[in-house]
Amino acid sequence: MREILQGLGVMTMLVVMVMVAVIIAMAVDCVSGWRKAKLRGDEHTSYAFSRSLTKFLIYEGMVIIGGCMDFMLHFVWSQFMDGVYYVPCLTVAIGIILCVVEIWSVKEKADAKQRKQIDNAAAALAKILDKETVLAFLNAQMKNAQVTSDPAVYDGEKTMRHNEMVSDDF
Repeated sequence: MREILQGLGVMTMLVVMVMVAVIIAMAVDCVSGWRKAKLRGDEHTSYAFSRSLTKFLIYEGMVIIGGCMDFMLHFVWSQFMDGVYYVPCLTVAIGIILCVVEIWSVKEKADAKQRKQIDNAAAALAKILDKETVLAFLNAQMKNAQVTSDPAVYDGEKTMRHNEMVSDDF
């Protein structure tokens, strides 16, 4: 019996370390999501935190179930195999997958939300502005730029003198 319980302390510490690593990855995802929402000016709602809490329960539940399966494997291993099973392989694999998912989430969601915001703005502009309106605005701006850069518009007499001086030089 002593051999069976021998590796449980090490396994328990490893399972707890995986749980802490998953919590840290989730915290990084939550903070980065909060920061991006704040930069975009989105509201912070309880619904978003409710989803984070649900995700926390699901992820940590997966790690705990993986730990339970590893404990059962430890007991089976110690009964039917020589030696003791110390490494919680399932728990570590689940923890690695969940941490990779969280890293991916941090990277992907920020880009997707910004793309969605840009697409929404472009769609709104497309509804407001049609081709003729844009062309009329650009033509007006170009005429305005020509008027302000052409000295003839401001003073006809100076322009006449300027043109005469220019023509005399050639």
